[in-house]
Amino acid sequence: MAKKQKAWIHVGMPGAGDVVEPALAHHHAALVELGVASLARSSAESFRAAVEITRSHKDWGLKRADVEGQWTRLVRRARKSRCDVVFSQPLLATATAEQVALLVDALAGYQVNVVLTTGLDDESAALARWQTACRKPERLHVLETDGLDPGQVWKAFGRLVGFGTASLGLDGLPGASATLQTLPEALREVERLARRNASLEVRLEELDRKRRKLKRRLSSAA
Repeated sequence: MAKKQKAWIHVGMPGAGDVVEPALAHHHAALVELGVASLARSSAESFRAAVEITRSHKDWGLKRADVEGQWTRLVRRARKSRCDVVFSQPLLATATAEQVALLVDALAGYQVNVVLTTGLDDESAALARWQTACRKPERLHVLETDGLDPGQVWKAFGRLVGFGTASLGLDGLPGASATLQTLPEALREVERLARRNASLEVRLEELDRKRRKLKRRLSSAA
């Protein structure tokens, strides 16, 4: 029997674990070479998928149509790689049990593993909701980040999933600065701004699509 591919879902509480999402997107191509495909290739993609799953589009000033079907599209695209897949987005920590079930439904055929990184908030409620995503208790992992800087968290996460991070640096990535670890309020602000920036990226993509569509119409009418 062929070995079942794994799907790794990272659920991070606000804190050092926030570095996982941008690092996965930034190193997408290199990770595929290592046998791991990041479902999202940009923070905007992962944000849009998490907003769809958590039904929080209105909270971010988006329309349902802006995010509809994003999660399924990412999973379908990643399946073509025939690699293990991985996804990370801090908004998943707020997902309800029903939303967790919907996310897992799209991963039919994968062995689902969940990694929860601790942070500034109590993770017990999120842990209880996400443990239902794993059929076996050993597939639920809790990565304690107390005393770890983002680089150490990234290395520990890679070790769990099964890839090395020695050549996958964090230079220039948001949330990779260790100096923020002692400033909880600053970390919360960084997270808020990162989510807002991703929301703006989604809007800009939609405006660009409409601009190109209008340009084609004008050209055909000329």
